[in-house]
Amino acid sequence: MKLAIICRPFVFHGGLETATAGLIGEFVRQGHEVHLFSTAGQRDVPGVRLHRLKVIAAPSLARVVSFALAAKAAVSRDRFDVIQSHERTLVQDVYRAGEGCHRAYLDVKARQLGALARAALRANPYHRALLSLERRIFSPAGTRHIVAISRLGKTEIQRLYGLPDSRVSVIYNGVDQERFQPANRERYGAGMRAALGIQQSAWVVLFVGSGFERKGLGPLVEGFALTKTRESRLVVVGKGEQAPYRALAARLGVAERIVWAGAQPTVEQYYAAADAVALPALYE
Repeated sequence: MKLAIICRPFVFHGGLETATAGLIGEFVRQGHEVHLFSTAGQRDVPGVRLHRLKVIAAPSLARVVSFALAAKAAVSRDRFDVIQSHERTLVQDVYRAGEGCHRAYLDVKARQLGALARAALRANPYHRALLSLERRIFSPAGTRHIVAISRLGKTEIQRLYGLPDSRVSVIYNGVDQERFQPANRERYGAGMRAALGIQQSAWVVLFVGSGFERKGLGPLVEGFALTKTRESRLVVVGKGEQAPYRALAARLGVAERIVWAGAQPTVEQYYAAADAVALPALYE
């Protein structure tokens, strides 16, 4: 088949990006003709025809709208058996809801805010644009099929947009059991702790995720500050704006106990060095 995949630039360290890379790689292995529509930051992918879209990078509202418009224009120049989008766009046969339902996320976030902040959140042009695209995607004519990555995601989409079971499937992200396995503890644990400057006897909590606000890094830092053991460490792996969380850690007196690792391609080694993994996400 001739397939079009629409997605943001992907590498191999984020959860969403890894799932996209694995899917595309399997399509190529099976002999399909794969066309990838992404932005200028996307690297070449073996066996894939890459179409780089011209997108306004900032502000976020312009990025979302310009990506949706550019993707529609580029895909419309050719004919495809299936168009699958991993982003909120204006054209797709299959939509993979890898970030869940934005309307559900805003409902969760609004419950954490006061009345004025809730009103500002709802009026934010960026969120309004995402909601508009989402309504279009989940409308009867918007998309032939929706792929949710969890039962919760499917339930939220159906509850908020009234989609029947026949239009929504759940396909979980796969896990590479060769890459993530208990033997990694012995293989990588001590070496990674040494590389991070962490004592072998320390109690280590690992946070992995990008988009720190949605992933709940703030409450995690606050909770970590309650721990009494000075040797304990919080290791933060992922991409995001660190400054406000570094400031929070400094105010709480735990700045020297947090290791900021950034995005990492070998995240399995960080898991091997940890005693506990924290999953404090506001919304997944």
